Amino acid sequence: MKHLFILVIVALACTPLVAQTLPGAVPDDTVVANVDGKDVTAGEIRQSMAFMPNEFVQLFQQNPKYAVQQLFMLRYLADEAEKAKLGEQSPLKEQLAFLRANSMASAMISHEHNYYKVSNDEMKEFYDKNQARYQQAKIKVIYIAFKPSAPLTGQVPSGKSLEDVARAISEGGSSQTQRTEADARKLADDLVKQIRGGADFTKLVAEYSEDPTSKAAGGDFGTVNINSSYSPEVKKAVLALKAGEITEPLRQSNAFYIIRVEEKHIQPMGDVTTSISEEIRGAHLNKWMAEVNKRFEPSVKSVEFFTQPKLALPGAAGPTVPAPAKPGIAPTRPAPPAK
Repeated sequence: MKHLFILVIVALACTPLVAQTLPGAVPDDTVVANVDGKDVTAGEIRQSMAFMPNEFVQLFQQNPKYAVQQLFMLRYLADEAEKAKLGEQSPLKEQLAFLRANSMASAMISHEHNYYKVSNDEMKEFYDKNQARYQQAKIKVIYIAFKPSAPLTGQVPSGKSLEDVARAISEGGSSQTQRTEADARKLADDLVKQIRGGADFTKLVAEYSEDPTSKAAGGDFGTVNINSSYSPEVKKAVLALKAGEITEPLRQSNAFYIIRVEEKHIQPMGDVTTSISEEIRGAHLNKWMAEVNKRFEPSVKSVEFFTQPKLALPGAAGPTVPAPAKPGIAPTRPAPPAK
């Protein structure tokens, strides 16, 4: 959402770095360089970078010597400009005023969002009205692999999802299946039919599932809720079921999954207070910004000015025409040069 016409200004888009001591870090009081005849410590550089934009931090990580040079050169040139009072001259004076206004406006928006007080009553009301969003289901899975059409690459993320398991099995060589996707689909459809006909799900897990980890746990595959890392189609299918029901075979990257919901319940309010609070703050900010936008919406008095933007730009009206001389008074002429 674009709250205001606020330009993206690199020098202002900074997030304070969190102070931390890393193993092997150079102590703050260590002199690390001499710049323009003055010793500079690690602490001075760290402090200077604490509120620098992310782009500068990235530059430092790529080329720290060059970044330090640029930092001190920037300071020097800024000090020289201050001595020359360049900031008091147009157009720099107006540009600096805009930069400050832009930064302050952005800070005000963040302040309105971050410091809006969300009461317990507001959170309870929101939670009660959105029970469907906080459903979660404990599941069991039968994993039926097929040979992928192309090799998968990458690392398995720490938060395991159905896709992650498929990728892990493919990359790790745990599955040597030569089963085609069509054969995997046929087998998965048959297993669904058996389960719905009364077959024991856990026994079918032991016989057919090809994910070693969940198979060893009887098919247990954790819990699914709206914030889980599972794919949208998996969450939608699972959360639409009641306890004891199973999904149709769900195709993922290189396998079909048959999922049974074991338990279904609502997440406790204490587990979702952070997300509720954030959503309420976001709604408040949208309402607040809508009011601000409405307050400053122009009431057009000159249609031509707003329908021809190019003619509204500075200088479009041409040079200022001097007022005509009053009758009987000759226009003022420059005095002739002294001989």
